[in-house]
Amino acid sequence: METTETGIQMRALINLTNPTPYAAVVPYLSVHILHDGKLLGEAISRNVTFDLGKNTNLPVLATWDPLRFGGEKAQAIGRKLLSDYVSGKNTTLTARTHKRSVPNVPIIGEALSKINITLPTPRITVPGEDEHEGEKPHFIADATFHLFSSTATFTLLSPLLYNTLYIEHINATALYNHTEPVGQIIHDEPFPATPGRSQTPRLPVIWSASSVGYGKLKEALGGSLKLDAIANVTVRLGSWTEKIQYTGKGIGAKVSL
Repeated sequence: METTETGIQMRALINLTNPTPYAAVVPYLSVHILHDGKLLGEAISRNVTFDLGKNTNLPVLATWDPLRFGGEKAQAIGRKLLSDYVSGKNTTLTARTHKRSVPNVPIIGEALSKINITLPTPRITVPGEDEHEGEKPHFIADATFHLFSSTATFTLLSPLLYNTLYIEHINATALYNHTEPVGQIIHDEPFPATPGRSQTPRLPVIWSASSVGYGKLKEALGGSLKLDAIANVTVRLGSWTEKIQYTGKGIGAKVSL
């Protein structure tokens, strides 16, 4: 994986179905990736054998760089797409050919560019975790609130296999019953989210002491309850940084002294 200040380039394996009666060896193919009509990046494959029917584990070099490919409006759309995706919302990406899709035969890419292929955003599995068909992505496994020290810890699930993601800044509010505030976390010291499952350091919590939500949290001492969360988070991967809004629902939270 390679990064710049505005983008990420990664290698991936994808599964595709060839609906045509023709097989082919494709020396080079570039496809633009869009969302909401804005260009966010591209996917490139080289020397790929495209057989009839299902094709599995096709190597692709994917670049995510909305600012470079589509400008500031694309960057804003890409940021919202990432926010929706990590929050478990249904999201889609659109693939479209272009004039340089097949460099030796530009007319093919130009002709096919009138056809948009919109697919659900690929689901990224978390290393070492059991995955269930149809389950939405989630990146917080659970939480523990410590009343005496006014801190909280979270178990994070990172889908990255080899790279460490850093959480640079958090401004988060925990909610009971979707609307009742429990407390707020504001944290500016970076910490790592290593591949797979990892634990955050203890993060300071400012309790909403007079709220119904905080009362419910104290009642759950020694047990657990379900909480929601809304968080503005700055993440960093290599040279790339992004600000996203995370919305989590039904997070299992233990309560201890």
